[in-house]
Amino acid sequence: MRGSQRRSKQNGFSLIEMLVSVGVLMIILGAVFNYAGRLQTLYKAQETNVDATQELRTFFDSIQREIHQAGFPSQNDYALAVLASPAANDSRVAAGLVGLSKWEVWFEGDIDNDGVVDSVRYTLMDNNGNIASAASSCPCTLQRTARQKLANGTPTAVISNAVVLALGSSALSNVLNSADENNANPLAISGSTILSGSSVANDTLYAAYKTAPVFSGFRADGSSIALPASATDLPNVRAIAITANVLTTYIDRQTQMRQPLTMRTTVKLNNY
Repeated sequence: MRGSQRRSKQNGFSLIEMLVSVGVLMIILGAVFNYAGRLQTLYKAQETNVDATQELRTFFDSIQREIHQAGFPSQNDYALAVLASPAANDSRVAAGLVGLSKWEVWFEGDIDNDGVVDSVRYTLMDNNGNIASAASSCPCTLQRTARQKLANGTPTAVISNAVVLALGSSALSNVLNSADENNANPLAISGSTILSGSSVANDTLYAAYKTAPVFSGFRADGSSIALPASATDLPNVRAIAITANVLTTYIDRQTQMRQPLTMRTTVKLNNY
């Protein structure tokens, strides 16, 4: 019986051994859960980036396709005798580029291939929902407004500012960049972010993403067009560069920052 008691004591665990084992187990589990949490955060950030990138690509595909149709059908497709005077005012003729500035591109074309000329205007709207001006701030929204050119008249009269405010729809949100063709004079970015317990202005935090123009114009020789493009320069525009720096909606738990994404493309005008 004494030998059995001795063996029983030898086969058991002491309280210290159990505490050490539990402590080691807790450290291992803590490391596992911490790593799993980081993986989940990384996955969420990557998922958000993929979604935002897909949204950017969809927007760029759409605006490229529409700009490619600018100027079609042209007045050369008709006998001048049957068109209004000037021909660009005729509802059957797409005048091509109507306006181009760092915050706006406006054009006419049969964008749906349905035989009807549409006027399409992409306009940068500030964070208060107004058409962007020097007094505005971002993040901004690039808004699309489209109307059929049903009546003969000046192309610039088809979509007024009031129509933009009333009928326009968001094409791309959380846009940061708003500078001119010289990467100067961007709009301020409103709001702030708490970093390490201190408030940092978003205008400072995302300053590097402000300084690109949304739209730029180029002649056939590659030289840039001064914006806003004058009535003399508009017919000479042969390519339009579009740049979008946008913020994703997901806030990183470690940095407390929203990840900016950048995409740029150049669209050639085919019907000039």
